[in-house]
Amino acid sequence: MNADKTKKPTKKLQDAAIEYYNRKNRISHPSGHFDKAGRWYPADREKCDCCYGIREPSRAYPLSNNMHCRTIVHIANLYGVDVKELRKAAKGLSKGLSK
Repeated sequence: MNADKTKKPTKKLQDAAIEYYNRKNRISHPSGHFDKAGRWYPADREKCDCCYGIREPSRAYPLSNNMHCRTIVHIANLYGVDVKELRKAAKGLSKGLSK
């Protein structure tokens, strides 16, 4: 039997999977603020390397950063976990919650 398939996710990976599920389903929200024009900006603690290529918020696209901060890539960077492992953990979590 392959040890990788039976390996339990770490606490950090479990927390990241829960956060991804919650943000994806709008149960929780990324840290940030809206300006007077309705554009959303992430808080400093929310910013990661993956955020730098994202379109700056504008009146036409006020939630570009907010949408990015809900992605699996962003959550993986935020929690310092591998994206592939997070995908597996998130898939397992959503299967367990749908039962």
